[in-house]
Amino acid sequence: MSIIFLSSCSLLYNASKNSNDGDRKYSAQKSIKSANKKTNTINYIQAKAKVSFRDNNKMKSNTVTFRISSNKKLWVNASLGAARILIDQDSIKYYNKIEKNFFVTDFDYVNNRIGIQANFQILQNLLLGILIEEFSPSSLFKRFEDSYVFKENKYLLESQPVESTVTINPYNFSIIKQTFSADENLFEVVYDDYIEIENQNIPTKIKFLNNGVLNLNIEIKSISALEKINIPFRIPKNYKRIELE
Repeated sequence: MSIIFLSSCSLLYNASKNSNDGDRKYSAQKSIKSANKKTNTINYIQAKAKVSFRDNNKMKSNTVTFRISSNKKLWVNASLGAARILIDQDSIKYYNKIEKNFFVTDFDYVNNRIGIQANFQILQNLLLGILIEEFSPSSLFKRFEDSYVFKENKYLLESQPVESTVTINPYNFSIIKQTFSADENLFEVVYDDYIEIENQNIPTKIKFLNNGVLNLNIEIKSISALEKINIPFRIPKNYKRIELE
């Protein structure tokens, strides 16, 4: 088992700055081709994070543990096990031990709030700083000193046409920002810092915004790659079901 605590900064770097491997700046073509090839190679991931989220126009924070079983499940456990969330290919489940309630829904609930059509694979890639679909080198839109921006005007996201951009670091090929625009809605994911674990760069500071409003902020405090993982989740029978709007 490989465990890395982020207080040890030797492997931590800012997404908008040069990597620790050197200061060589690569071409736009090389940068996007390398970003396109990036996949998740870790089967099981566990992390502790501070999560801030918008609820009724107010930001609330909690410390959580989350576990990812690659391409299968995402499990979130709030501090002291007060609440748990389980996301898989078909559903999103939640229960709260303090309030003794629960809900079960599908990705349509999330999609209606972020304004794009997502699924488990898309959510996993967004959390791990991986492109959802490939960008062609010819989609180069802008050049900056420390980044390249690529833009696709007719990007298909779960059959939904969107305008999408990605900003790439030309020194280490990490994603700085992804945007998805559809039906007058702009959904953005911003990555500030990354850490290298098992030869894979994983973001440790992630912001999710809708039309410029921050709705979710994740700051990972520690992360580990595991050989196996336990994902305990069972909704007690006497809990009250929440009816989602």
